[in-house]
Amino acid sequence: MKAPTRAVIVEDTENWVYLFDRAARRAGASEVVACATLQEAREALRSARFDVAILDIGLDPHDDQNSDGIRVLEAIREVDGLGTRCIIVTGWQGGDRLDLASFAQQKFGVDWAFMKENYEARSVIAKLTELLEQAPARRLAQTTPMANLGASMEPFLFEAQLLDALSPQGGIQTLYSLASRLLGSVIPLLASQPRKPMQKGPDGTCVGVYWSRSLSAAVAVGLGRAASWPDEEGAVPAGVRHLVPEGVTPDFMEVVRERNVQGRLWELPELDRNSFPG
Repeated sequence: MKAPTRAVIVEDTENWVYLFDRAARRAGASEVVACATLQEAREALRSARFDVAILDIGLDPHDDQNSDGIRVLEAIREVDGLGTRCIIVTGWQGGDRLDLASFAQQKFGVDWAFMKENYEARSVIAKLTELLEQAPARRLAQTTPMANLGASMEPFLFEAQLLDALSPQGGIQTLYSLASRLLGSVIPLLASQPRKPMQKGPDGTCVGVYWSRSLSAAVAVGLGRAASWPDEEGAVPAGVRHLVPEGVTPDFMEVVRERNVQGRLWELPELDRNSFPG
């Protein structure tokens, strides 16, 4: 399964939103989200992970210091660190724009900047293409699937819990390999129960419910001994039915086996972002 490449445009002028959206899609973005305000940008970041952001640092016309646009950049770094590549753009005519761009670069690690009056579609598309092509490797460099699964639980306690429940041949390295293959395209994950992210079900499988910011969707993750799973891949095992809320129908997505353990992934379309903390 391949994760979508996603771009966010934070811009309050409709014509520029159209131009940036077109450029991002031509560069290879499979999804583009447009936000006109700081609050809209924060809501988008809460639900999804973005590979690249195009930010108008003159977002608020009544803000002489352009602090609203800078706050969007700050919010991106707080949520995703350097995982989201950022391009800043402005048509702002007040103050020293070069000083503002330099400040953003030094404090937040901006990848590129340009002024609207110097916009050239070919250059912007080329830069976006470059940044999006680097996205998969950069995403995995920020964290590990196993760390995402463990959420707020102490890593050694979480790993010990899985080792005891699954008895994997090859030990913890088998679990790390399984988690990477199963979840590499769906991280970052937010656990529904951060202090106890995965529970052992009546069938011996370990199951957790998460919000995938990569997919912008809820998912159930199941890890178990290969012999514990139903033969039919699409069947929903007792451990999953036991954990997901009533009325939620898991939609099978993927299965991965590593030695004697197997992982399965389901989407939970009835759950939205508000069902998860944070």
